[in-house]
Amino acid sequence: MVKFGTGIVQSDLPNNINSSYLKVKVGDKMLRKIKFKEFKSLYRKHIVKDFPKNERPNLEGFRKRMLQKNEETYIFEEEGIAKGYCIIDKLQEYVLVAFLAVFENQRGQGIGTKILKEIDNKYKAEKVILLEIEDPDFFENEEEKILKQRRIKFYERANFKIVKDLKVELFGVNFRIMVSKDKANNTKEITEEMKAFYTVILNKKMQQYFKIK
Repeated sequence: MVKFGTGIVQSDLPNNINSSYLKVKVGDKMLRKIKFKEFKSLYRKHIVKDFPKNERPNLEGFRKRMLQKNEETYIFEEEGIAKGYCIIDKLQEYVLVAFLAVFENQRGQGIGTKILKEIDNKYKAEKVILLEIEDPDFFENEEEKILKQRRIKFYERANFKIVKDLKVELFGVNFRIMVSKDKANNTKEITEEMKAFYTVILNKKMQQYFKIK
């Protein structure tokens, strides 16, 4: 569920941010891995605004995923200024960019592309990167359809392609899966990894809301 979310500024972040964030730095750009204490503030102030309720777990759901070490959340900074965030789910052979948001006051500056590049720099040596993106074949109006199509074109320009013959439905929301263009498109393997991942993070009651098409 990757999109461009609403705003956050440096002053919104906790005062003790430097002591509790793991820095992954490339040049003057940085991904800061946050712990759950700081994540709670990000969730309550911003994630709930950036993503509809049916597209995200509740706070307790995120906590369990982080404790299981399946999920990592990073804030992207450039020259010391917070400009966006991403939430990464770790599969066996892949990493799934489940959430990506650019802060409102930083849009239109290519920040989304920069965040993806930092993710690629961090994981490319060991994992193949996947994206979950809303399916443009499902829309309520023409404006929503165009917006979803634009998102896919953005990720195509960022070197991703749609995985053929693979569609996901999660809590009634339809998604397509995208994968790095320079990686082999093994639909069967990706499908099995997605099934295994959601079997772990969803309890038995919730698993009925996950479908592979």
